[in-house]
Amino acid sequence: MIFGVLLLANHSNELLKQVVIAPGSVAELGVPADCRADELEEEGLSLLECELMVSNVQITLVSSPEWFRPLMFLLSVSGVLFAALSISVGFSFVNNKNVNVNWAKSCFIALIVIDAVIFIVATNTGPLLRAQYLWSTLLWFFVHLFLLFAAVSISSKEIEDGA
Repeated sequence: MIFGVLLLANHSNELLKQVVIAPGSVAELGVPADCRADELEEEGLSLLECELMVSNVQITLVSSPEWFRPLMFLLSVSGVLFAALSISVGFSFVNNKNVNVNWAKSCFIALIVIDAVIFIVATNTGPLLRAQYLWSTLLWFFVHLFLLFAAVSISSKEIEDGA
C-alpha cells in the first residue's frame, strides 16, 4: 500500500507537471526569474536556487519533443489509475479478504508496461530530460517487477494448497 501511495503521488506530480509546464510559458520565453528578496527569504532560498528552478523548467521545455507532453500525460493518467488500483488491492491483502491475486498480477503487469513505455519515451528525449526520468523509472520498474514476482508466488502457493 505504501508503494501505491508513493506511486500515486509520483504520477500525480508528473501529471501536474505536464499540465503546468507548457510551451509558451514565461520560462520558455526567456523572461528572467522573478526572484523577489522577500519571497526568497520566506522560502529559505538563495537567488541562485531560484534561477536554477527556472532553468529546470526551461530544461523540460527545451528537451521535450512535440510528442512527449501528450504521451507523458496519457502515461501519467494511466499510472494514477493503476496506482489507485494497487492501493485497493493492497488494502484487500491487509484486511485478509478473499483476495483475487489475478487482480494484483494484472495491476503489476500494467504498471510494468507503463514503466517500460516511460523508459523508452525518456530515452528518446534530450540528455537533460533523460537524466530526470531514467533512474526513477528504472527504480519503479524493479519495484513493480518484484511485486509481480510476489503475486505470482502467492498465486502458485494458493494453487498448491488447493490441490
